[in-house]
Amino acid sequence: MVIHLLILVLSFAIILAGSEMFTNGVEWAGQRLKISEAAVGSLLAAVGTALPETFIPAVALLSGPQDYAAHSAVGVGAIMGAPLMLSTLALFVMGIAAIGFRKRRVRIAMKVPPEHVRRDLGFFIPIFLLLTGLGLLNLGVVARRAAAVGLLLAYGAYSVMMLRLKRAEGIELAHGLYFERIFGRVLHGNPHAPRLRVTLAQVIAGVLAILIGANAFVEQIVLFAHRADLNPGVLSLILSPLATELPEKYNSVVWIRQSKDHLAVANITGAMVFQSCIPVALGLAFSPWHLTPSELLAGAVGLVSSTILFINVRDGELGTPTLMIGGIAYGIFLAGLALLGLF
Repeated sequence: MVIHLLILVLSFAIILAGSEMFTNGVEWAGQRLKISEAAVGSLLAAVGTALPETFIPAVALLSGPQDYAAHSAVGVGAIMGAPLMLSTLALFVMGIAAIGFRKRRVRIAMKVPPEHVRRDLGFFIPIFLLLTGLGLLNLGVVARRAAAVGLLLAYGAYSVMMLRLKRAEGIELAHGLYFERIFGRVLHGNPHAPRLRVTLAQVIAGVLAILIGANAFVEQIVLFAHRADLNPGVLSLILSPLATELPEKYNSVVWIRQSKDHLAVANITGAMVFQSCIPVALGLAFSPWHLTPSELLAGAVGLVSSTILFINVRDGELGTPTLMIGGIAYGIFLAGLALLGLF
């Protein structure tokens, strides 16, 4: 158990280091490629940091016919748990970060462009509502795979829309690129005018660190849960997203610390859009997509919490009460599991 704990702590540290590298690199990549801040947060950062939680259900659903029921339960649980975690605990963590860095930020409330947040949520809410509803139906293979293709096309359209947004003029980045700063003497580079290839190398290194750390983190939790004889579906619904959503949460904390509220929130809402399309497409294509009561509860709580966020962001300001509601929503989810006798 001591060795498991040490590996757990080490993997968590790797996730944090990878997230720090990634957020710094992706900002400079957006600067060099002249991509809007909205696309940097909702597309580049969201997709990159969503890789760990996409990796878990992909491995579970594609790992072969042996013990198919358990693998399918783990995969679908991870798929439904990710949007829940993003729409509840991720908001709560942002609220705690805003309070913790209030002196540095000179404010607590987060200021964000409401049209950008509502664009992401306006895409996520109806699609995730539809897909949760499909979990009540007995869809055939052809219908499920057609829906999966539709999701891929929808996310492609969203990506094109985000990349077409214009970047605001005069945006300056205060922090230089870490790789240029660390290896500057060897690479002869300027941290505040980094080369594109070095920037992309740092982004890739950050993603790899996140993937390695998250995978090790989940493995250690799963080993512990097996000893505790827990249900694999419920375990995946709770613990897999909790571990693999760490990148989104920590990236947003980094940006909140730097008073880049727009990027912090876009990282979360953009990941919600990604999670409602790509992982769900995997679930539709490679599982029966019959949602259990616990998974339906996760979908319902996530939808309600994201709808509350959609309503409260209309004035462009997210106060602590709005963000703290996410923690209350997750508590309601856990209470619901207890009432169902699953937790």
